[in-house]
Amino acid sequence: MSSVVSRWSLVVLFLTVAFYFYFRSFFNIHQYLASFLTLLIASVLFINLPFTIYHLPFTIFFAFLFFLLLGIKNLIFIKREPLYYLLNSLLLLTVFVYFFSFNNFEQPFWFLIKSLAAFSAIFFLIKEFLTVVVSVPLGSQKRNLMAVGSAFLSLQFLWVIAFLPFRSINAASLAFLIALILEDFIVHHLSGTINRRIVLRNITMFLILAMIIFGASKWSP
Repeated sequence: MSSVVSRWSLVVLFLTVAFYFYFRSFFNIHQYLASFLTLLIASVLFINLPFTIYHLPFTIFFAFLFFLLLGIKNLIFIKREPLYYLLNSLLLLTVFVYFFSFNNFEQPFWFLIKSLAAFSAIFFLIKEFLTVVVSVPLGSQKRNLMAVGSAFLSLQFLWVIAFLPFRSINAASLAFLIALILEDFIVHHLSGTINRRIVLRNITMFLILAMIIFGASKWSP
């Protein structure tokens, strides 16, 4: 009982500090709200996990992401676009790790809930990505449509990968690779710079890295 109270006290303290630092300045609060909420939910879920062996490294990891987010939001960093790429990528990776770590086909209801949660997180992160990174003006309807399509396609890949006898980290790595290539295709398509060389580069990169992931995987039934 005391551990539960202590854990929830930690959650309340974390939420208070996070909201204070994010909303202390109203500059760019809407532009990066998807990243903030995703990071917030991921951190709260992690605090409530029963295992403690990974608490320190993951606490440092989430603190680093929050530091990146605040620095990008408040224009502390000069070259913000590469750092936002990093932030967005690591948040997507976190979503994938959570999806595969708590995946259970034997409980269809919870699997559906987790799928909807993953879809929502991917949708809002890609929508934010299109707003921040893509320099070509996009209407809200087109942005939403592209984000929905990308999130739906990503979810299909997650379901397919979930059937493979992968460990969760290997499955998340493969999904992460697909998401990065998908985002790269979107950026080049919208900027009008997509060509055969870029397509071949992404296909080659996917095949090489996918082979490495498959080779490094310890297959589990």
